[in-house]
Amino acid sequence: MNTNKLKELKELLDMGAISTEEFEFEKNKIINEEKSKKSKNVGLIITIIIVIFICLAIIAGINTENEDSTAVSQTNIESSVPEEYMQPCPVAISSSMSDNIIGVPEIKCVFNNKTETEIAAIKLYFCPKDVYGEEINTIFTTKELYTDNPIAAGSSSSRVWQLLDTNVRSGDIYVYSVYFSDGTEWGNKNAPVSEIKKYAYKISTKY
Repeated sequence: MNTNKLKELKELLDMGAISTEEFEFEKNKIINEEKSKKSKNVGLIITIIIVIFICLAIIAGINTENEDSTAVSQTNIESSVPEEYMQPCPVAISSSMSDNIIGVPEIKCVFNNKTETEIAAIKLYFCPKDVYGEEINTIFTTKELYTDNPIAAGSSSSRVWQLLDTNVRSGDIYVYSVYFSDGTEWGNKNAPVSEIKKYAYKISTKY
């Protein structure tokens, strides 16, 4: 309320400078202006609150959509994995590379049977790389690795493969088939390379 203006009007009324009707008219005018300002302020506050709620609702909706999208994507990824690769790889494997006595690269892998069933054979796919880390693919490149050394339940076994390509300095090894003595298999012994690189158990090896 603008008390200063009302005080000035009252002084003018007391001095006889304005009539009672004029005083009442001006007083009501001041009061109505104050009410109008308050109404505008209240309307502005309400509008701001509504906008804030709308923004929060939009943000919450976006987050929900992202969560749903992530969940759907994860579900799609899981459902796209072939059944033969759904279970964890049944062998733990470590690998290293070195030159043999004639200077030819060799790969050594140590396999640990993590199951309660004897392993009869393991198939591996090797992607050799040169010193720059680029994949090598020549007529001398060895990519299919295989071992049929039986590995008893809970036991370990090692195997060494000699490579013909002397440019090999590192590579990725994919375990794509583990065949058990009871006739069961983890993975797929007939898997194409595209499937092997996508789903098989992978480790890296280097000198």
